[in-house]
Amino acid sequence: MHLVVNQPKEIFIVDYSSQTDAEIWNDFKKGEELAFSYIYYKFFNDLYYYGIKITNSEEIVQDSIQELFASIWKNKDQLGHVHSIKFYLLKSLRRGIIRHLERDKKQYLRLSIFGSRQPDIAFSEEEITIQEEASSEKKQHISNLLNTLSKRQKEVIYLKYYENLEFDEIAELMVLNYQSVINHVHKAFKKLRKDQDFARLYIAGK
Repeated sequence: MHLVVNQPKEIFIVDYSSQTDAEIWNDFKKGEELAFSYIYYKFFNDLYYYGIKITNSEEIVQDSIQELFASIWKNKDQLGHVHSIKFYLLKSLRRGIIRHLERDKKQYLRLSIFGSRQPDIAFSEEEITIQEEASSEKKQHISNLLNTLSKRQKEVIYLKYYENLEFDEIAELMVLNYQSVINHVHKAFKKLRKDQDFARLYIAGK
């Protein structure tokens, strides 16, 4: 069972939903606890689901998220400007989880064997958002198809189409150059479109 944290809107005196990321981050850096709480509740679920994609250890994900928020609060005075809070948090969480995995000898061995520091994301049927009339079997087929992509292709697809990051943000987060990210997307869709079911859904969705 996946943890979901709902944002308690009633606690926010300031309407942060109408403010830019820069304004919210500014308030947070000044020590405004309401801004910090808003950031936590707004982005917790995104962080959690991305974390679970990197490792299926709920304990590592939870610890990494709590360590991340404890760290940014403690060091808020030293933090610089961010253009996207979500991107900053996802990037920081990815680094934190990989550090946790590398401290665990068994997990570190697994990373070393299957590709150092490269998470292996897996898609599930529940995440496949296609036409409502699509059967469970078809959704499962599409999720299985996505899981045949390379590790980097899967992570690029997830960050682009599930977390809605820009290509330049994905490049920075994954420590790749911009063109490499574009190439991974191109190769992923080239492979996916060879499947008749995916090709029909792709064309219908355009």
